[in-house]
Amino acid sequence: EYQLGGVESRMSTAKKLTSEFIGTFLLVFAVGCNTVSTASGTWAALSIASTLMVAIYALGSVSGAHFNPAVTLAYFLSGEDKDFTGADVGAYMGTQLVAGAAAGLSSLALHGEAANLQPGAGYSYGGAAAAEIAYTFMLCFVVLRAAVIVQKEYFGLAIGFVIVAGGYAAGGISGGAFNPAVALGVDVGSAGQGVYWSFVYFAYEFIGAALAASVHKRSEEHTSELQSPITS
Repeated sequence: EYQLGGVESRMSTAKKLTSEFIGTFLLVFAVGCNTVSTASGTWAALSIASTLMVAIYALGSVSGAHFNPAVTLAYFLSGEDKDFTGADVGAYMGTQLVAGAAAGLSSLALHGEAANLQPGAGYSYGGAAAAEIAYTFMLCFVVLRAAVIVQKEYFGLAIGFVIVAGGYAAGGISGGAFNPAVALGVDVGSAGQGVYWSFVYFAYEFIGAALAASVHKRSEEHTSELQSPITS
């Protein structure tokens, strides 16, 4: 299984990281293509969410379909997979960020333009922080509850619809990244515009991920308490 070391485990690791690269690239490329000036903004959130959903169904059995460093952090902090180590976190996050940057550059090469990563007109750092933390929290929490714990067939749809909800509700406030790989990809694509927000967004999104893992763990503890037999 996913252990670093040994021929078989190295092959398994390569498959997982390839899966993470492909899924993250597709997601960030969809973001880039849907946020240029010629895109139909009305359907952007649904298009991006659909890309994430189908990639989850296609690759979830290979790598767990994180496609997002914030999700990887939440998964690790949740403690649900004792074999998922700090080295695995680093490998996943590194792969996702490289894929995001590559997708941002690919979208720029295709369109010749890219949206800039920054708060929406009339909104501040505080507004962007609130939006990114809230919807990254929602995304990571739904992943932990629907994909890790419940594991029903609808988990990909549930996760995708978080992006629909967040995109429409908060896209105008923060740009609706909810994912450090997306933030980096958009920033790389728009580097010529001279505004670099991605590392600030990383902080917002990792805070949301950590909160999601904490609430998830508390939810599981409460569930265990409710299910424990009554003793005198």
